[in-house]
Amino acid sequence: MKDVRKLIHTKKLGVEESDIKVTEEKLGAVFPEQYKELFKLVNNAEIGEWILYPIKDHRNTKKTWDDVIRQNTEVREENMSKDLIAIGDDGSGNILCLKVKNGIMGNEIHLWYHEDTELEEYAQDLKKFIISISEEENDDDFEDE
Repeated sequence: MKDVRKLIHTKKLGVEESDIKVTEEKLGAVFPEQYKELFKLVNNAEIGEWILYPIKDHRNTKKTWDDVIRQNTEVREENMSKDLIAIGDDGSGNILCLKVKNGIMGNEIHLWYHEDTELEEYAQDLKKFIISISEEENDDDFEDE
């Protein structure tokens, strides 16, 4: 994930392995390796219009209080399936998710549309998601010129 870190403009410090483990325990599922690698490099990453929910950082709990655990509590109230873990949103209510099977989150990034509760696969994995969004941004910049 170090190779795609440069595509993320967020400057926030990553979290420690122990913070990731605590979050996994509270969510009842293990994150994919790419997710863990990214969050060790940068917490609460902004990727295009998408913001990945932070992992609560024991070094800075005030800035990470609205973490992935709290966000998942909120989306459960919106009738999101129990086999999904919300990892980010675009500010309009659409949510990026990972599917859970046997206590392990899959690599595929899914998009859950809040208005009709439809779910679609959005990217094969987190790395491909970051690259895809970055390419879209570059295409938009090029079109603006």
